[in-house]
Amino acid sequence: MLSGKERTDLVNVARLYYEQGLTQDQVAKRIGVSRPLVSKMLTRAREAGIVHIEIRSSTEGDAALLEALQTRYALHGGMVLPVQDSMEENLKAAADYLSGELLYERNLGLGWGYLLGESISLLTQQCNRRQPGAVLPLIGKAHIPNKGYRVDELAETLASACGRHAYRLAVPAFPDSLEERQQFETTEAYLELDAMWQKLDAALVEIRDFPSVPDEATATRFGDSLKRQRAVGSFLSYYYNERGEFISGENDFAVRIPLGTLRHCPKIIGLALGAAPNAITGALKTGLFTHLLVTESTARKILEK
Repeated sequence: MLSGKERTDLVNVARLYYEQGLTQDQVAKRIGVSRPLVSKMLTRAREAGIVHIEIRSSTEGDAALLEALQTRYALHGGMVLPVQDSMEENLKAAADYLSGELLYERNLGLGWGYLLGESISLLTQQCNRRQPGAVLPLIGKAHIPNKGYRVDELAETLASACGRHAYRLAVPAFPDSLEERQQFETTEAYLELDAMWQKLDAALVEIRDFPSVPDEATATRFGDSLKRQRAVGSFLSYYYNERGEFISGENDFAVRIPLGTLRHCPKIIGLALGAAPNAITGALKTGLFTHLLVTESTARKILEK
């Protein structure tokens, strides 16, 4: 619940940014605070409905949609992005949100995905404040020619921009056998990272459709289980059906943060800008996510179910 002073401060910042067209740097100088704090205040203004109702009346429905999603799926926050002309604009809006939601947290975990990689690239441009803490990969490396799947590199890029320590997992995400995975899990790098996973303050993961491109070695790991059990999506290469039930594979030896550990993370943000409604619905029904980034059109389809 916002106090009267907090609400007034958020309204003032929102008016400077949205109505007067000042940049976040200019707003920060005008009111005498840091730019990251301005970003945080704009995020809070969106989540509280101030921007949508008082500042951007043309998108009033976005706040109502987020509130409906929060009520249905016990979310703590997030952002429903209004209709944009391109995915690039969506990603820029997502990065603005994430700069306020993530960069103040101490220990950050990163998943993988094309859109997640693009979001991190934009987010690094907003790291103008040195902050103690660490950036951690949540899954091993994949032989996929896209920067969004090189999680160790994503962690290093974000950590370098924000003055944090980057951890590396430095092992394949999909080993060939249980024995190979167990061997990886005895390495010093894995044990150190496993201990840090217990201390996560926030995690950013991309929600993906199933099936989708690139494929994450699903035939080898799951056989026909994903089709038989009607998988609709995945995150961190954990697959699930629309009821939010996880699907196991006889040869699924993926190296990643265990679900039991992930559940203890206090803030898990689902980046769902490219996912279908049923993939997002299934992900939310797992009960893991606390925040969601989704487009307005997709949010409406989810709520119609």
